Amino acid sequence: MVETKLNLSETTKESIPTPEEVRLVLRELIGGEYTKVREREDEEGLYLLEVTVPGELKGEVTEYLYLRKGQYPEGESEANEIHVVFYKDDMPISGTSAARHLNGRWVIL
Repeated sequence: MVETKLNLSETTKESIPTPEEVRLVLRELIGGEYTKVREREDEEGLYLLEVTVPGELKGEVTEYLYLRKGQYPEGESEANEIHVVFYKDDMPISGTSAARHLNGRWVIL
């Protein structure tokens, strides 16, 4: 008798968020409107969306970057995530993961 082990990651396709879902989560994180900086798509849909919002003080900018799980010319990600980076006078001063798409739902981190 031959046993076959199934690799679940090969048998189940991971859910990919739609562009509309990504934009809704960004609006929730930001609390309003934003300026789109970059947007990239491939045959599977949206894989990168970079947006910015002005900070409270002069020279401050907050950047939100959605990157779909995978490797792309612009970078790679191990999960469907949105990261946030805070800039002061064009220099990054801090950043973190803001949201992750898990089991078909967005989780705010």
